[in-house]
Formats: sequence, C-alpha cells, structure tokens
Amino acid sequence: MYEGKGMLPYFCLLTARSFALLSSSRCYHSRIMSSSGLNRMVPSNCNETLSSRRNALMFQRLYSSPSDESSVVFGESEGDREQLHCRRSDLLHEELLKVGVDTEDFQRLRMASDPYTISEKGYDPHFGKSAIKTFRTFLNPKQPDSSKEMASIAAKRTAIQIDFLSRRHRSRAAEYVRCVDDERKSRRTFPLALVLDNLRSAANVGSIFRSADAAGVSEIITIGYTPRPFGSGSHKLAKSALGAENVVPTSHFANVQEAMTYLRSEGYSMIVGMETTAQSQPHTEVNYNREGKGTAVMLGNEVTGINTDIMPYLDCVVEIPMFGAKNSLNVAACAPVVLYEILRQWNYDNS
Repeated sequence: MYEGKGMLPYFCLLTARSFALLSSSRCYHSRIMSSSGLNRMVPSNCNETLSSRRNALMFQRLYSSPSDESSVVFGESEGDREQLHCRRSDLLHEELLKVGVDTEDFQRLRMASDPYTISEKGYDPHFGKSAIKTFRTFLNPKQPDSSKEMASIAAKRTAIQIDFLSRRHRSRAAEYVRCVDDERKSRRTFPLALVLDNLRSAANVGSIFRSADAAGVSEIITIGYTPRPFGSGSHKLAKSALGAENVVPTSHFANVQEAMTYLRSEGYSMIVGMETTAQSQPHTEVNYNREGKGTAVMLGNEVTGINTDIMPYLDCVVEIPMFGAKNSLNVAACAPVVLYEILRQWNYDNS
C-alpha cells in the first residue's frame, strides 16, 4: 500500500496520531477544570488545537487505511462539540439575562448540570430538576442547529422555559403559596347554575368551567354546538378547564327551548340572561333569587349573543357596565363577574 513512499507515510501517520492524542488530552483537561468549579470554557489556544486536528486529519486520510480514519474523525467531532457547547452557552447566558436570571444564577445552573461537580446529579434547590434538565439538553443537543439564527431562537425559547420551570419549582416548594389543588378539599356549591347558549370557543367554555367550579356553581347546562365534556370539543375544552370539567356536573340539550323547560321543571326560580340590550339592567342592581334551586344565569354566543327568541321568557336581562370603546367583554370574563356579585349579595364567604 505504501510502496515507493519510503518512511514518509509511517512518519506522517505517527505525527497525525500524536496530534489527535494531544488534542483529546486538552479537551479532557478543560472538562477537569470545569469539574473543579471553574467556568467551563474552551482553552485559550482552542484555534491552535482545532487547526492541529485538521492537519492531523488531512495526513491520516492521505496515508491511512479506512479502518484507521474513524479515530481521528472522532477526535475532530470531540473538539467541535466543545466549541458548540461554548457557543450555545454564551447564547443561553445572554437570553437568561433578559428574563432576569443573573450571571451568578447562570453559574449555578451550569454547575448543577455538570455531573462531575455535584453529588446529587441534576438538582439545585433554587431551580429544581426540570429546569436543570432543560439547561443541559440545550447545551448538549443531539442534533446541532442548522444556523446561528436557529440557535438564537432556540436559546430564547429555552431561557423562557427555564425561567418558568424555576419559578414553578420555587412556588411549589413554598408552603405559604396555595397554587396547587388540594385533593382533600370537597366542593361547596350554591343554588346557582350557568346556561351556555351555543358558545363556539372551547377555550372560553373551559375557562367558564374553571370559574364555575371556583364560584360553587351547582351545574352547567350546554346548548346546541357548545363544546362540552365527553362531547364535541372536549379535548380543547380540557386544556383551559384544567380538570374543572370533571367536577362540575353538566347537562346538554339540543336547543334552548328544551333547556328552558328543564330549568323550570327542576325548580329554578329565576332565569337571568346576560346581554347588552336597551332593557338590560346593571348586574349589581338586580336581586338574585336563591329560593328553590335558585338562579340560572344564561350566557350567549360570542358574536350573536343570547337567542332573541328566548329573551321574552327570561325573568330579567342584566349587563356589565362598559366604559371603553368596545361594547362587550369576552364571555369567559363576564361569567365570574356576575357569579361573584350573586355570591356577594347572598353574603357567602370562604369560611
């Protein structure tokens, strides 16, 4: 294979392997430096190292067999990974500063993500495991980004995610913060129902289910194509209901006439429509009835409102005062305003 070339091939092969070994030892040295608590950085002579590797790779590809080539290719990829790691670290550091994670906290994240520097791998009480795992995954991607712009976009997204995961971890760890559901707590309900007349948005309906659960609504009645649990739009509804759709009883009717018949037969003594009309009363000036099954509040479609054919059969129509250029609030925002006004009038508290 090397006929006619004398000792030159063997000398070049030996030189190439020496360069590769030297480069690998320098990378290993940089990792040891990081394990001692210092910043994980590419050595100052990184350009020299990478240049030497390329020269070594060129000589070996010229004079070695295919089976020998993989070792030097691996050596070059190791150096590329170090360079990629440092470049992504700088990008993420810059984005984390924008969301309020200072340099000191960034160093804590980097230390926690390095298995050589901690006994409990991947944990820091200030950040929690999820944030540290996200940090480590960004610095050591399975596939490198196709461009610097893509890496910058990924860094911004990752910084926001790390900030959220860290704040969530600290919130859950704080005993005085009650931002999680108490599974031992049972629902307290009041003589109050919500009627949803052909709402189109599953996100709005899910939000209304959450408000209904919080305000102790005894049941929700859906009409027509309104998204509902275990029916049309249930998957999207669940995203904003966050489990409230499983604890608030619900019934469904094909049209508003059937729903009105059900409400009267069940004993609801007052059916109130929420709509902006010439005859509407301010929601704070109506006395809501709690006799029998109490009061049912009807909310209409986001665009067309309550079915005008049914308005003459309502006991009253109320509206929330508007002071802006727009004539209405989002239907999911209206529901809790009126629900808590009713509870205020009935003198219900959280005791």
